[in-house]
Amino acid sequence: MDIHSYEEGVPSWVTLTTPDAEAAGRFYGSLFGWAYQEGPHPSWTALLHDRPVAAITPAQGVERATWSMHVNVADADKTAETVVAAGGRVLTPPYDLGTAGRAALFADHSGTAFAVWQAGGRPGAGAVDEPGTFHQGELITDDVEASAAFYHSVFGWTLGQPEGPLSRRAWQLDGRAVGELLPRPPAMPTEIPPYWDVYFTVGDTEATVDRVTALGGTVLMGATPLAHGSIAVLTDPVGAVFTVNAPTTSTN
Repeated sequence: MDIHSYEEGVPSWVTLTTPDAEAAGRFYGSLFGWAYQEGPHPSWTALLHDRPVAAITPAQGVERATWSMHVNVADADKTAETVVAAGGRVLTPPYDLGTAGRAALFADHSGTAFAVWQAGGRPGAGAVDEPGTFHQGELITDDVEASAAFYHSVFGWTLGQPEGPLSRRAWQLDGRAVGELLPRPPAMPTEIPPYWDVYFTVGDTEATVDRVTALGGTVLMGATPLAHGSIAVLTDPVGAVFTVNAPTTSTN
């Protein structure tokens, strides 16, 4: 689905920060069919059928590669003030990425990192919810109520009712689902801190799992059916965790 603009408070962009951008580029290019162009410096913009869908940013010295979800905001500087007032922290103050837009990296009340995007020449991802593009973000948290209070203060989000055996809940903005929240699953090791997971849409979860293995990635959770499709949790060869989702009804 092509996207030309985003409402305030809606996730709009994803970025991979990695110590090996070339390896990541090869992996996701083979997995999702992405091509690349330079910029804004020092990142590479991932393209799918000539539409921007993500960015890969090289970063030497980082502990591990990570995907970050960006939420669209009207004013990144004002959002930074709101984050601090809600009990969060500013990790990277708002900064310009050429004429594309303005970004910032924050930590929520629990220290979980998330980012925002103030659109300039680039509104965000030019396509979502089709194979090879961003689907949604999901917060894995140890404290549902504290997370609900924080993100409501910052973005105006509310939570839907728990669903399924793991009590997933939808983040909602004006009655529209904009992501999910998952209380820490029993199988998740305690040493893994809460984090924002990034989902990508695929056509076939099992085929994607096989492809990730062939490309040198790791399967953390194999293809698992859910109410509206099938997901798998994976890592790329440099260690970045991401989830793929094949909806029951094709979005292609």
